[in-house]
Amino acid sequence: MFWPQSGIPYIEVLCKNRYVGRSFIQPDTRSRQLAVAKKFGVLSENLMGRRVVLVDDSIVRGTTVGPIIQLLRQAGAKEVHIRVASPPLKHPCYMGINIPTRGELLANQKPLEELASYVGADSLAYLSIEGLRKAVRQGIVLKNNIPTGHCTACLDGNYPVNLEW
Repeated sequence: MFWPQSGIPYIEVLCKNRYVGRSFIQPDTRSRQLAVAKKFGVLSENLMGRRVVLVDDSIVRGTTVGPIIQLLRQAGAKEVHIRVASPPLKHPCYMGINIPTRGELLANQKPLEELASYVGADSLAYLSIEGLRKAVRQGIVLKNNIPTGHCTACLDGNYPVNLEW
C-alpha cells in the first residue's frame, strides 16, 4: 500500500498494546513514561535501514514521541521524520482535556525549528490551524441556523468563553 500523494509505501512499524490507555492523561511524568514503555513494540523487520515518516495525531507533552523515536532508531531506522496531524498545542485546555499549564506543552518548550532535534527526530512538522479548519469543514449550520465551529483555544489561545481568574 502507498500514500497516494507521496508514493511512500505504508507499512506498520509499531505494534500497539490496546490495553494501555492514553499516556498523555496520566497524572505525572513517571506514569506517562511507564505507559509509553508498555504501549509500543517495534516490528524491526520493517525498519532496518529505512527512512521512516511517523504520523501522530497530536503532540501534547512529548512524552510519547521521544521514546518512540528511540525505539525506531534502536530497531534500525536510518531516519525518523515526524508529521503531526494537528497544529502545535500551545495553550491550556479548560474545556475538559487534561492540559493544565503552558509549561507542560512541548510546543512551548523550544522554538519550532528546534523541536525535531529536541525529540530526536530528523524533522518535525505540524498541520497549520487553517489546514485543520479546512480538514474539519468549518461552518456547518445547525437546524436553528446557528453556525457551528470548532474550538481552537488550545492552539491559538482564543477561548470561546471569558476566563475569570
